[in-house]
Amino acid sequence: MIKVFLVEDETIIRQGIRNNIDWESHGLELVGEAEDGEYAYPMILKSKPDILLTDVKMPFMDGLELSHLVRKALPRTKIIILSGYDEFEYAKEAIKIGISDYLLKPVTSSVLIDALKKAAETIREEREHSRLLERYFVNYEKYMKFPDRADYNGVDRKLIENFLKTGEIDECGLFIEEYFEAVGKENYMSLMLRQYITMDIFYCVREFVKSINSEEAENAPEWTDLKRLAKAIENARGTMDYLKGLFTSALSIRDKNSGDRYGQIIREDKDYIAENFSNSEFSLNRIAEYIGVSSSYFSSIFKQGTGQTLMEYLTKIRIDKACGLLKCTNLRTAEIGEQVGYSDPHYFSTAFKKATGQSPKEFRGGKN
Repeated sequence: MIKVFLVEDETIIRQGIRNNIDWESHGLELVGEAEDGEYAYPMILKSKPDILLTDVKMPFMDGLELSHLVRKALPRTKIIILSGYDEFEYAKEAIKIGISDYLLKPVTSSVLIDALKKAAETIREEREHSRLLERYFVNYEKYMKFPDRADYNGVDRKLIENFLKTGEIDECGLFIEEYFEAVGKENYMSLMLRQYITMDIFYCVREFVKSINSEEAENAPEWTDLKRLAKAIENARGTMDYLKGLFTSALSIRDKNSGDRYGQIIREDKDYIAENFSNSEFSLNRIAEYIGVSSSYFSSIFKQGTGQTLMEYLTKIRIDKACGLLKCTNLRTAEIGEQVGYSDPHYFSTAFKKATGQSPKEFRGGKN
């Protein structure tokens, strides 16, 4: 059974989740519940759930603070966030923590069950891979002295995911070298700890490949033949060479499926811009921070991927929206400018005329 712990301060919602899900039929077991993070944390440490399902806004200790603590103490626990606050800062912080899912209230039973099943399936896959790897490594244990793994908190998945999205194939070797340098020689020279580090990275890269080409991830030997992984981990150099090949393969699949080097990240950028263009404080730095790359690097790949600078693209989005509002509403020009991200009416009029050759008033056809 996959163990689940529920943290929700609203009694009705907590009872509804507890009573309306047939936990056993989905291979789940609700091992505890609490109404706030402060009360829940010691119970979570004791029950060691596989999945933490928690609300964001709670008294005493909120869901994000609780998630930080659980991620540090129980790095393999999957975290699903429930939030009634559809705001950038909450989502961004949740991404940093490395949660499995971020669900907005009100959430239906079917959506919640799907999220739980998805997390549970990932856990089962990890357990199976771990079991197989332990079999391959059992013969090596007598040759190595293994350190206490209490300080091992898992790989930096966000860093790896950012490289998989934005890195180039010829950078794979350098990325692996720098990553292992950050891990520390004392850690990666230990066979057992190197096993866990490599296994974690393998899962992360495999999930990325699966998200863009599930057939490749399920059929290609580098993603299915664990004997390769077990053989590679016999020494540190072999581990790095194996991971370099793994990342190279993943980036090749990414480029092949996207049709261009930057296809996936550019699509994510455009979606984010479409959701936030009305914010007058929207900037290159903000979107670069959201994507997880430097502003100069983001500026470069956006121009190469779209043929436009970010400001050119953003201006077009805003002016196109303004044109629609000028034709279809009676809002004042200043109000329209504010709705599309221009807090200064004069600057809006100047930008509009530069883009269309007409002032907003002329475009509207003389309407005030």
